[in-house]
Amino acid sequence: MKGRAIIIDLDGTILDISERDAFARYEALNLLGYEVSLAQIKQHYHYGVGLMGILRSLNISLTEEETEEYLNARLSSFTDRNNALTLTKIHKGATEALATLSQKCRLILVTSRRKLSSVEEELDWFNIRGFFSLIVTRDVASMYHGVENIPLLPFHEQRAKLYEYVIRVMKLDPKALICVGDSVGELEPAKRMQMTTIGVLTGISSRKDLEEFSDLIVHDITKVSEALSRLDCSYTC
Repeated sequence: MKGRAIIIDLDGTILDISERDAFARYEALNLLGYEVSLAQIKQHYHYGVGLMGILRSLNISLTEEETEEYLNARLSSFTDRNNALTLTKIHKGATEALATLSQKCRLILVTSRRKLSSVEEELDWFNIRGFFSLIVTRDVASMYHGVENIPLLPFHEQRAKLYEYVIRVMKLDPKALICVGDSVGELEPAKRMQMTTIGVLTGISSRKDLEEFSDLIVHDITKVSEALSRLDCSYTC
């Protein structure tokens, strides 16, 4: 088992980012001139809402240029250090789940955030840094790919580059990897690279959206260990 590895997403999968993400969307919309309240955002925020779902619920239609501005503003607010440390929680039971998995498998954290230092600060804040053999962010992978920056979008292309970094640096067979994530953008490239995939229902993608790209779907990260034992492979965490 120690020769095996599990790739685990951070936001939505391990961390409960609902308050933080709702606030980021609220700030982004108001920056664009749409006067909506935080209460309105929270009213429509739920697991499986999708990246643009709240806008549809509020009958807000953005131009292509506004959409790009909205996504960039949301990301800027989301990665703000104060918002990160005050509006983020860890999912109930996540620490114990990671402790169990890390005893039997190598855990690799892959996140589409850009800066390794800020991610490590949050992991230390929640006392879960030690569970991971490797932490991959966009700035970490960009050095391997020989570029200054890996753009966040298109999301699935960016995520594929992060996975490629894991595979090459750790010399792993993709078929021996399991990828755990809460969104289609995380699981689709993993599936395409022949990883086994587990979708969790604590993020922005719905069960219906996840089904196409997940070998198994679980309610949350605490069910991953049980899911591994059900897969047709040698994982028995």
